[in-house]
Amino acid sequence: MNHSGKRPRLAALAALGLAVGAGSAVLTVSLVQAEDDAGVHAFHRQEAARRQAARPATPAPRASAYAPATSGWRLPLLQMQRDGRIAHPPVQLNPFRQRPEAAGQTRPARRDSKARIDTVSGAASVARTICVRLCDGFHAPIGNLRASSDMKAHEALCQAMNPGIPVKVFRVAAGATGIGDAVAADGKRYDALPMAYSHEKTPDAAACRPAIVQAGERRVSLLRDFTLRPGDSVVLDGKVQTFVGGSSWPYSTRDFRDFRSASELSKGQRRQIDERVGISRMEAQARGLQRQMRLREARLQDDSIASDADTAFTLRGSIDPLGRGPVRIIALTRLPE
Repeated sequence: MNHSGKRPRLAALAALGLAVGAGSAVLTVSLVQAEDDAGVHAFHRQEAARRQAARPATPAPRASAYAPATSGWRLPLLQMQRDGRIAHPPVQLNPFRQRPEAAGQTRPARRDSKARIDTVSGAASVARTICVRLCDGFHAPIGNLRASSDMKAHEALCQAMNPGIPVKVFRVAAGATGIGDAVAADGKRYDALPMAYSHEKTPDAAACRPAIVQAGERRVSLLRDFTLRPGDSVVLDGKVQTFVGGSSWPYSTRDFRDFRSASELSKGQRRQIDERVGISRMEAQARGLQRQMRLREARLQDDSIASDADTAFTLRGSIDPLGRGPVRIIALTRLPE
């Protein structure tokens, strides 16, 4: 057999196969390019865009249910509605939103922004009194005036709040929204004072400098302070007394009790008062001082103590003589003058 002639034929067949395969690949690519050139892919893209535009827009997500405001453990399945939402009370998300007013309600008249600040907050249902300093017109509220007989007590309290300064009590009528029409006992109005509202114009604090306190001047008694309320605590002579209430005015000393035994105060309030005033600390220091004084006094009266110092030592039985002999007594006689 001639093997040398067979090999060229095999090589030719292999080359022919490779050429046919390459031609098929080129033909396939040309067909795909022809399809794309014909606008097939563009048609599909346009169709997809048209269907996307015709589809309804997806609504924005919103809350369909809120957690219940009440505390405690509950089964949510027992509170679901038919659409799956949890039933709960309506929640006001914006408490500052303006609500429509009822037909019968009318908005109050707007006050002038330049109006002076009133002593009382709005109109009062009863008459009130204010304490006015005549030197600069400064005014401060005292209290409600239930009867004309209480005016003396209001005047005494006004004097006690401003020692050494000329003051006067003015009465603000019920329903008044300002102090301009307040009237004193002598019939003068606040607006008629020479120094009315002067404290708002001049910041000079020396205009109402208090006078030097004279000997014999007295302050208002605490028993006549009608502003006291049950539970008010005051410091008197290093002790804290709590007002427990009284049935008559002026009050008596029986209407006050030590703050540690007053039922009007809570345990925390008693502890706060004690920490601020230091009653327990001062009492402990006083007890320690008294104990030291008693020990010092006992040492001075004891003959066996040579000194009252801390290093005192006892003489009784502390020094033993070397020898014991008879005791010689020397009598002291008075010499003639």
